[in-house]
Amino acid sequence: MSKVVQFFSEFYNMPIADILKLSNNIKDDELYKIDNRTIKSILPDFDLSKSNIDKYKEVLNKIDEENYKNSIDFITFTDEKYPQILKNIKNFPKVLYYKGNAELLNYKRKIGVVGSRKPTPYGKFVTTSLVKDLVQNDFCIVSGFASGIDSISHKSAIENGGKTICVFGTPINKIYPASNKKLFEEVLLSNSLIISEQHCLKSSLPAYFALRNRIISGLSTGLLVTEAGAKSGTLITANYAMEQGKYIFSVPGNINSSNSIGTNSLIKDGACMTTSISDILFEYGYEQNLQIADETYDDLSPLENSIYAQVKSAGSCHAEKIAMALSLSIQDVISILNILDIKGYVSYDGFMANYKIR
Repeated sequence: MSKVVQFFSEFYNMPIADILKLSNNIKDDELYKIDNRTIKSILPDFDLSKSNIDKYKEVLNKIDEENYKNSIDFITFTDEKYPQILKNIKNFPKVLYYKGNAELLNYKRKIGVVGSRKPTPYGKFVTTSLVKDLVQNDFCIVSGFASGIDSISHKSAIENGGKTICVFGTPINKIYPASNKKLFEEVLLSNSLIISEQHCLKSSLPAYFALRNRIISGLSTGLLVTEAGAKSGTLITANYAMEQGKYIFSVPGNINSSNSIGTNSLIKDGACMTTSISDILFEYGYEQNLQIADETYDDLSPLENSIYAQVKSAGSCHAEKIAMALSLSIQDVISILNILDIKGYVSYDGFMANYKIR
């Protein structure tokens, strides 16, 4: 946590290399003693006419007071716990203010979950269901704390015993929307995390909400879009994810629903069509955590029980993904799925080319 890096990152529009030079030559306890000549001695090309250093020091003091009052801390891009995954994106935030469990910044399995602010019952259902499955498979859920899908994602993660990271478009001391005050408290009680690149004295500007989307995708290894219209702000996050080379997952929706135009379009553009947790785990190459592994049926063989458990855990599953998870041939899996179909345990959904529980 470098005060020098915070100071020059917040108040001076200078390259990272210059900030590093200053932080290497000025100690934190010397910050309030320096003047423009100090900066000029380290950076000979520094333009003194653009520096109001005394005013900046006063503002920094006020930021410190607000942070203390609201139990808000910060890290800079020079700190060890600043996530490397975020440093890899274009225009990464030099300072992150946070409240809660900062260890989550470096949690390995982080996935962004975003969508419409006015979701349909379908959007609410698939978000709640998929987030539950993601949490059960050790994912930390990253989202933007907005109304709708974002809030549902955070809530579902917490309710299922998981962790979540809320990326604010406002300063942390300005809860938006105000209706999420209870959720704000629940996030902190669950040992989760709230972050923002905006310090406490900044106003809440609309532009900040679009900017924070790059952090949602930047922190995550992949992005799941559960429901989005044609002009949804969610698509900004998806574009950032594409630029950053992240996995993009999209839930298909009714072609007659305006709330699914965005998600269906993402699938047409190459996003992974996602109908169950198995689609996500398959892309990552992760094995599925089966919550029902001990539940077996006497009229099924051990292998039939194993394959049935895969389908039951996923809710709906491709034969290919079962084969991969259990290291079996696709032919053997399909043969057993047909037996399970005859016995009344599963059924084949020809439209989605999936097997599901009866």
